[in-house]
Amino acid sequence: MTDDLTVRLVAVEYGAAGINRYRFAPLGDEPLPAFEPGAHIDVRVAAEVVKQYSLIWSAGDTGRYEIAVRAGDRDGSSSRHLHHESVVGSDYRISTPRNNFGIDAEGTEHHLFAGGIGITPLISMYRWLTASKSTVRMDYWSPTADRTLFRDELADAPGVSLFATAAGSAPRLADRIPGVPSHAHLYCCGPPAMVDEFDRLTADRDPALVHRERFTAPAVDRPADAFTVTLHRSGRVLTVPANRSILEICCEAGVDAEFSCEEGVCGACEVKVLAGAVDHRDTVLGPAERAGHDRMMICCSRGRGDLVIDL
Repeated sequence: MTDDLTVRLVAVEYGAAGINRYRFAPLGDEPLPAFEPGAHIDVRVAAEVVKQYSLIWSAGDTGRYEIAVRAGDRDGSSSRHLHHESVVGSDYRISTPRNNFGIDAEGTEHHLFAGGIGITPLISMYRWLTASKSTVRMDYWSPTADRTLFRDELADAPGVSLFATAAGSAPRLADRIPGVPSHAHLYCCGPPAMVDEFDRLTADRDPALVHRERFTAPAVDRPADAFTVTLHRSGRVLTVPANRSILEICCEAGVDAEFSCEEGVCGACEVKVLAGAVDHRDTVLGPAERAGHDRMMICCSRGRGDLVIDL
């Protein structure tokens, strides 16, 4: 992670059952960098633990950053650490905001699909779109009503449908997406199975209108071969073995490369591809972006043969 900012945790509030809201403020008089809905930051939760969290946007944003975190079930997880170890007044290192999930402001109609803690980038989009008088609808699935983040705000909000999956009668994505007009933009964030289903149900739509964000890297079981990568700026040619990443080889060679999560979910290590085809293994790029083979995440994606990259 590139540690760019130090901020202070100034408030921890109840958000919903198992979910807390955390607010960070700058240490000095300088406001924190502005961001757009869909942006996230990397938070160094502990010495060796960095995690990505969506920033919650509001029209009345005062220059502070707010994230919402669901308590993890796994001991040692970043979310569990925040829930059990964070103390108001503590300082944290974070990255500047990065946005891999922005709103297409040229769109005339937007449909948002949120599952669980996946509401965090989409609530920001909903607020921005409604403030912009855009046509927007949002479907939000959570296990139960008491685990619905922003429930007070969204319960009677225009265009919003809340579903409790534990009730057993909630509609599914397959019931909702076919009714969305073909010209509309669709956005999804939620558990991996939900995003997989979203991708399946939108496979025949215009890729430019389909947007999703994942914060968990999928398992990749494809075999990997060695290849060479030419660094265009220096002309250096590096060999990437089957069991190593481009990022690892670059760092080992003393090449200055940006990176953070090393799992293909944050987008910090994105580089331009000048020649060659990419075996994409990240969760940042959508199908249309992958098809162009003009950029890649060097922490996990590989070459289908030799590559030339802008590094």
